Amino acid sequence: MMDSDAFFVELPKVELHAHLNGSLSSATMLELKRFHADSGLEDKTNAFFDEFQIGAGDTRGLSDCFQVFSIAHSLTSTPDSLALATRLTLQEFQDDGCCYLELRSTPRDTPHMTKLQYIETIIKAIRKASVHLTMITTLIVSINRNQPLGEADEIANLAIECFKKYPENVVGIELSGDPMAGTFQSFIPALTKARGAGLKVTLHCGEVCNPKEVLEMLKFKPERIGHGVCIHPKYGGTDETWSLLCKLKIPVEVCLTSNVNTKSTPDYDSHHFQYLHEAEIPIILCTDDKGVFATSLSREYQICVKTFAMTYSQAARLSLNACQYVFAHNTRKMLNDKILNFIEKHSL
Repeated sequence: MMDSDAFFVELPKVELHAHLNGSLSSATMLELKRFHADSGLEDKTNAFFDEFQIGAGDTRGLSDCFQVFSIAHSLTSTPDSLALATRLTLQEFQDDGCCYLELRSTPRDTPHMTKLQYIETIIKAIRKASVHLTMITTLIVSINRNQPLGEADEIANLAIECFKKYPENVVGIELSGDPMAGTFQSFIPALTKARGAGLKVTLHCGEVCNPKEVLEMLKFKPERIGHGVCIHPKYGGTDETWSLLCKLKIPVEVCLTSNVNTKSTPDYDSHHFQYLHEAEIPIILCTDDKGVFATSLSREYQICVKTFAMTYSQAARLSLNACQYVFAHNTRKMLNDKILNFIEKHSL
């Protein structure tokens, strides 16, 4: 058996919860800063890196995380820089052993591009990268809870437009952003419209204690939910929220390091992963914001195995089971076969 680091990198993995601007590594941000050498940001390298990354000992919490995205946004405000950020980030995910990636991002108007141009820039970068990458990449269009409702409807319409134009690239829509902003009910019309057009839905759910909203989200029956921290009674949920999740078996995109570093959960040992796993609720290990939290998907698998005393075989089957929940249905068999070949090769 190969050493631990090599095993988890070589293990074919699917990443289903990765925000583009939160996934910018230090190397990518430095490359972007060089690209924007005349933008007035040249002398702020150290400040950028210090402010952007949030580690386990950092005093900042969940609400502070949303503020650091302004740093990434300033570096991806033009079509060329956004395309570069996408290309470099895709390469990093593939280098880490990802065979399938659902990248997500909230389209925004900048002085240099419209929301539609923002989405299409990422799509074109994905399509261009597919020529030399073996990893399959698709896009989930994000609605930010902090945005006015009119923008949510606009983004849903743009997601539908791009889904029709690029059906092999755009696969879903999601609701994310500050969980204390807005109400889920107000976003249901936009999400329902997108779902009706054929887009899959994933929701950031239970990041903070709000049982009423968690119930509303679960009853909406999204194809997946992200985080799912405050659903079990031990973590701020209720018997009702937990029972409903157990009944519906909605897959959960679990982001271990993100939850610990944002203090959504105190440490790895007390992470709600153990309850999801015991209840046989489908789990997909994800990074959330690998740049902000200085992690990688292979590292998330390592942490999971070490924390919950799992075997390499169990880790490989976590990856295998995740293939069932990718939004690009036509890739599931290929991904399944790829991971099964790895399992057989290593006699797992």
